Amino acid sequence: MTDSSYLHIYTDGGYVAKDDMGGWGVIITEYVQNCKTIHQYSGRQRHTSSLEMELMAAVQGLEQIIEKWKGQQPAIKGEPFNITLYTDSKILLEGLEGKIERYRQQNWMHKSGRPVASRRLWERLQELTQTLNVQVKWIKGHSRHEGNLQADALARSAIRQA
Repeated sequence: MTDSSYLHIYTDGGYVAKDDMGGWGVIITEYVQNCKTIHQYSGRQRHTSSLEMELMAAVQGLEQIIEKWKGQQPAIKGEPFNITLYTDSKILLEGLEGKIERYRQQNWMHKSGRPVASRRLWERLQELTQTLNVQVKWIKGHSRHEGNLQADALARSAIRQA
């Protein structure tokens, strides 16, 4: 990838309690020398939660980056950011900004003594964001932001297809 290349990843997850079904959606917008390419990914899972689907969307989006650009490594530690992940989940952002480290210090237990849900996803998300040197930004959900709306639509569609 060149200096004028960058990736925007929009992620969203959702859960429908009455169906006990969750879905996730990912939009990756690739900008290379003024050309724009959009990649879409989605999936669904039973017996889950909204937070787990938010985490799954972020992990799956970053895993797709590794798969598609294998060997090219679009961003390595120490390089300027060229991958930005956008999420409407404040919990996901707070996790990456410090909660994961607190969870580790507390042996992946909440102060209440309850285990932290989705530990493997939290750990993988942190590993991927650090390895790829990803900048993570929060955007308000359902606020007419095209990438977020498309990721939300993919997540909802995945749930409906179940």
